[in-house]
Amino acid sequence: MKKLFSVFGDSISTFEGVTTPGNRVYYDGADTNATGVVRAEDTWWARVVDSFDGAVLTNASFSGSMVSGEGFPAGCSQERAQQLLGPQGEEPDVVLVFIGINDYGWGGAQAQLLCGSEAAPRGPEPLDPTFVPGVAPEGALDEFAQAYGTMLKNIRAVAPNAEIWCMTLLPGRVAGRHASTMCYRLRGIPLESYNQAIRHEAHAHGCEVADVASFAVDYEATDGTHPTMLGMRQIAALAHAAMTGHAPDSALFEDFASEDACPRPDCIGCNHARSTGSKWSCVCEAWLSRRSSLSRCEPPPVRACS
Repeated sequence: MKKLFSVFGDSISTFEGVTTPGNRVYYDGADTNATGVVRAEDTWWARVVDSFDGAVLTNASFSGSMVSGEGFPAGCSQERAQQLLGPQGEEPDVVLVFIGINDYGWGGAQAQLLCGSEAAPRGPEPLDPTFVPGVAPEGALDEFAQAYGTMLKNIRAVAPNAEIWCMTLLPGRVAGRHASTMCYRLRGIPLESYNQAIRHEAHAHGCEVADVASFAVDYEATDGTHPTMLGMRQIAALAHAAMTGHAPDSALFEDFASEDACPRPDCIGCNHARSTGSKWSCVCEAWLSRRSSLSRCEPPPVRACS
């Protein structure tokens, strides 16, 4: 009998017709976002499930969702965990957890709420059209870690016998570029700090870590976050490698080594940051103008943000 896999994530892991009905979806199969991802089979998670000869039970992903937040659709809400069960209450054998990039991008649940994100849990506080998030507030990383722990407790409660694999967060790279485009300290908290929190909480709650970040490579994305067809293949290869202890296919990562060369403590006010306001983006434009035309065999110059 095939192992049943459930998927728990954000927009990167959604697909229309597979994701839980009512949840926001980014990948709708119409290729409107120029990703090339037009079938559920193209996604990273479907590729991973297939690599283990498994079957998808449910996909509980929600586009734009954070781990932290007060109520649905926050990853730490009990409602999200319940979505991991099958239509007849079937429990998954394996849960793939890949979520947290929106926590990094917003710098906290309060910022997502005040900016009016459709993925923010609706609360009693009114929206503030003048609010522009800046550096993450003190305690934002602790908030994320606590919420991640609560999320795993809720997942364990509905699937007590499942293998739970927590994937670390990966740097995306704008498609067509031959050097990193990632903002590694977008709102002042390093991406690696979020990954350290994921590792700690996973181990503390008896879960496995698929440490895809440890391979130190980027994946290809149309906007620096949402993977293309190649990006999906890359994420799947990294996830499978991390889960099995095998090396990923090196041919998928030629010239995709990650690089963090910016000395700034955050991207707020930086002319090279594509967006740090009410619509965040992890793209640093400093790499684009000078590196876009470089050949793959030419070593890229080092240029720090200013």
